[in-house]
Amino acid sequence: MRVLFHNTVMNYFSVDARFFRSFIPLLTRPGFLAKKFVSGKRLMYLHPAQFYLFTSIIFFFIFSISTQSARQKFESGLRSAFGEERAIMAETARIRDSLKKVLETNLLNAEEKDSILTQKITALLKENKKRNDSINSDSLQKKRKKEPENSVKKGSFFGFDFDTSKLDSLYVAGASMDQKLKSIGYKESDGWFGKFIGKQLIKLREKHGDGISKVFMDTIPISMFFLIPIFALLLKLFYRKRGRFAHHMVFSFYYFAFIFLASSIIILTNLIIDIPDWIDILLLLSMLIYLYISLKHFYEQGYIKTFFKSFFLIFIYLLFVVPLSFVILSVVTFFVY
Repeated sequence: MRVLFHNTVMNYFSVDARFFRSFIPLLTRPGFLAKKFVSGKRLMYLHPAQFYLFTSIIFFFIFSISTQSARQKFESGLRSAFGEERAIMAETARIRDSLKKVLETNLLNAEEKDSILTQKITALLKENKKRNDSINSDSLQKKRKKEPENSVKKGSFFGFDFDTSKLDSLYVAGASMDQKLKSIGYKESDGWFGKFIGKQLIKLREKHGDGISKVFMDTIPISMFFLIPIFALLLKLFYRKRGRFAHHMVFSFYYFAFIFLASSIIILTNLIIDIPDWIDILLLLSMLIYLYISLKHFYEQGYIKTFFKSFFLIFIYLLFVVPLSFVILSVVTFFVY
């Protein structure tokens, strides 16, 4: 076991002398490690891709712990968005399934002594149905008072208009997926993609959105492998004559490793000591200053040129790349949920 875990840690994380030789320079000497690696001194310091992998795993682990309560509040708010009627439907479905199992078990042994139990369960089911019918009727009357007489009695779910109450009723009744798809307006002519979207909408509503924040968080580390090449591509556009694309990738790996490492330290410090918000903001702004100094040392251009290039690099990346990535991540989360 010692050899197994020792080899795993050493091979994939390289927690050895190179890591400790790279740790301090990454935090205190912007652009130093990238410049050393490109110049050929690659054995003394940790490989940029390994350093990025190590720091990203630490960051996302700490970040997932620190944002757990926030994600729970988000999912709680998402569940409340489905409405009280939806919660009643889910509870009814749960009771129905449990009672159905009891009924099937006792009806298979149809003896006289079981008839009383069967009658009680059947009566309970009828009573539960009456209670929910009454609740749904009251809810419908309230809606009718609020809505004009000629309005269409349909619900809206994440921008898609269909009869949500009918969909909930089909869920309670244990209807098939095809029946549910028809209730939201799916047609065979819509094709497989339309059917897939419909299934995802139905699944999202039936699960109350539970676990969707976790799915979103799980897609972020994967997306970073696409965001880093985009960052390197922007560097290539701003520094066309300053090395090959691989050199910009080295710089990008080390810079994002710094972001993950510094962010991990900030989050851990906040968990131990509540740092004032203005200090957190200054620490985040220091990451932009770190980028400016890194660009100056790595590409060896003048202060004014580096300032404008770093400004436009940050402007394009934060204003266009990050928001677009967020939209793509949201779509991917919906697809894989």
